[in-house]
Amino acid sequence: MEELELQKEKFNLMLDKYIKKDKINHAYLIETNSSNRIELANELVNRILALSNEDEKNLNLNSDLKIIKENGQTIKKETILELKESFMTKSIYNKNRIYIIEEAEKLNDSAANTLLKFLEEPEYGIIAILITSNRNQVINTIVSRCQILRCMFISGQAEMFDEEFSKKIFDFTFLLEEKKEEAIAYLNDYYNDYLVDRNEVEKFLKALLYLYSDVLHYNLNLELEYFYKYKENIKKISSYNNLEDLKNKINAIKICIERENFNVNIKLLLDKLIILMSGVDLDVWSNRNKFY
Repeated sequence: MEELELQKEKFNLMLDKYIKKDKINHAYLIETNSSNRIELANELVNRILALSNEDEKNLNLNSDLKIIKENGQTIKKETILELKESFMTKSIYNKNRIYIIEEAEKLNDSAANTLLKFLEEPEYGIIAILITSNRNQVINTIVSRCQILRCMFISGQAEMFDEEFSKKIFDFTFLLEEKKEEAIAYLNDYYNDYLVDRNEVEKFLKALLYLYSDVLHYNLNLELEYFYKYKENIKKISSYNNLEDLKNKINAIKICIERENFNVNIKLLLDKLIILMSGVDLDVWSNRNKFY
């Protein structure tokens, strides 16, 4: 699956949870590291229009959708005033009018304060969509008036989490949680078939780290970041682990990723991975053991 399509799929799964017909907010803040952020914002626009029984074509043709994109430059007060002025006249085609501000963190103080007043006194049917890579760089008073839609991605996610590779990761993880001896045999076979190349080892370890990070998120009732299509599998793995277990396993994987960068013996590295994830004291092991 192409990267953009994968990102859209993840974003729409999140929208399924947060965007309801009777709960369309007047302001949204999309926090994402995607280079396709306008495309993601358009997914939200389409969702709002669908819930309002409106036609996207009418919205675009009749200038009821405004996009502020300054290409890395500071967004000034005058730009926001022009935006407000353009929305003074009610639309004869749609009950909703939408504006998108890309790189909301680029709002200067005057622009941010002007936008804040616009958000504080929302006119019916005017919906704001702000986009940022880091909501901590947007003033708190604006953030507090928006529904947060956080959707972060990792580079190469489409390749890393294809169905075949994800199945291998889950097969190994279930064995590790249920039958450690079989997990060792599985990893040996996997090593012989796939993990001779160091790039594949790095991919395997990082995927395992992302998987257990998602399990931790599930235990904390947070959104899944990576394996969101496999929620039932994540739920099952969660049932084997408390928060302390997950902390230790995540730390164990991080230790192995760190060691992998030092050109160690790959087979020994993977053996130690299982040992560490089986509950050996991390501090004792990491201080006393070296890979040779």
